[in-house]
Amino acid sequence: MTTTTTTESCAMEFLSPFWCWIWWSANITACCVGAAVVIRRLLVPWSCWLGRRALCWCRYALFGAAEPGRPCAPPACRCCGGVNFDDMAGGWAVVTGCTDGIGKEFAMQLADRGMNVALVSRNSDKLRDVAQQIHERHEGRVKTKIVVVDLTSLGGDVPLANSYNEVRQKLGRMDVRLLVNNAGMSYKRPERLLDLAATCTGALPDPCRDMVECNALATVAMCRIVMPLMVGGGDVDGDDGCGGEDASEKTSLRREGGGGGVVINVSSASAQLPCPLISVYGATKAFMEKFSVELAAEYDDADSTSQIAVRCLTPMFVATKMSRIRPTDTVDTSWAYAPSPRSYARHSLRALECHCACGRTAQRRSDSGRSDRNDRPGWLDLAVSAVFDSPWSPLSAGWSGVTTTGYPSHTILVMAINTVRWVFGDEYLSSAAGRMMCGIRDRMASKDLAQMQKPTSSVNFENQSYGSGSHE
Repeated sequence: MTTTTTTESCAMEFLSPFWCWIWWSANITACCVGAAVVIRRLLVPWSCWLGRRALCWCRYALFGAAEPGRPCAPPACRCCGGVNFDDMAGGWAVVTGCTDGIGKEFAMQLADRGMNVALVSRNSDKLRDVAQQIHERHEGRVKTKIVVVDLTSLGGDVPLANSYNEVRQKLGRMDVRLLVNNAGMSYKRPERLLDLAATCTGALPDPCRDMVECNALATVAMCRIVMPLMVGGGDVDGDDGCGGEDASEKTSLRREGGGGGVVINVSSASAQLPCPLISVYGATKAFMEKFSVELAAEYDDADSTSQIAVRCLTPMFVATKMSRIRPTDTVDTSWAYAPSPRSYARHSLRALECHCACGRTAQRRSDSGRSDRNDRPGWLDLAVSAVFDSPWSPLSAGWSGVTTTGYPSHTILVMAINTVRWVFGDEYLSSAAGRMMCGIRDRMASKDLAQMQKPTSSVNFENQSYGSGSHE
């Protein structure tokens, strides 16, 4: 008995230091890993982000603004990576899918910033209406050019090469500073892949094919057509579709700071999040985001005289005709769940622009050509955009320097969803998204059925003034 007790006590004396060593090793390892995560994910990104802006503002405070006659800044700021929209005044912006919704608001607000706008869409009547609105709003100071083209083949009936050649001929040798790839198609309502023929976009013979062509192939084609014009712009005839004198004027735009431009691809948060029942749409938007990231790696060189900055917007819910969502707030705030197209376009342009002292210098040079100079955002709005929505912000969702939701509340929602994904896993998130999409599908089907049974009803969602689509 004594021998057994002695053996056990010796064993305990031997194991106690061993377990203490294991316990302390585990604690030290956990502390080291935690410190590494904090340094890598918080301290380093925020230190670099704040440091670059602090240096820029210090340089501005010490040396002041640059001379008004200096050459224009590169497309993207070297300090913060923001787009120098103010130096693009007088140049041309090409906007696709611009007859309704986000695309129309992009065209209107870029015209407010002093840019001439080339409108690309398939509906000639709506294009003329948008051109007329821009002409009346700016009293002829901003030129427009109409390009009527369908970016789909209508199930293979129309060769896409003919459409792309039409765009190329219409744009000619235009001095393009900005391309906004906004044209897009989606589902009539969420549905499984094999049920799309009856529920997707109605009369189109092959909805999946047209969706891929409009959302993915058209993005690549427009980049290949327009990006060469950013490097070697020339002369172009302006045609605002209004019959005014400016419609026939020839404009020669020569750049003082070299070539280059900006490409903005409008993708969707469905590119990053689970999206069952809209699988084709989500896949095409994921392609747009990946394409933007790789295109930026190829052409977004800050040291190049022909830099082409590439940015990708991944919004969540916006109150458009295509999404069939009502706006959750009529006030232009940063925190609406489903903002109006005007509110989203305004905030997304603000998120992409330069937020450091370089942008302040450019504002002084371009204020005379802007019609919205009295409606500039305050310092708090700019700070919110810089922290939450700038592609270079550590809080921005997506690829650093390229991708952003463009809207503060959408950024917070994506962060919350990614937190749920990290805690519960992808399977749980996909299952929850599937249940939510099924509920949306059932509600939309019930609403469509009720509208079919009441054809004389005065309530027609498709004709609401806030409704908007991307591909009209």
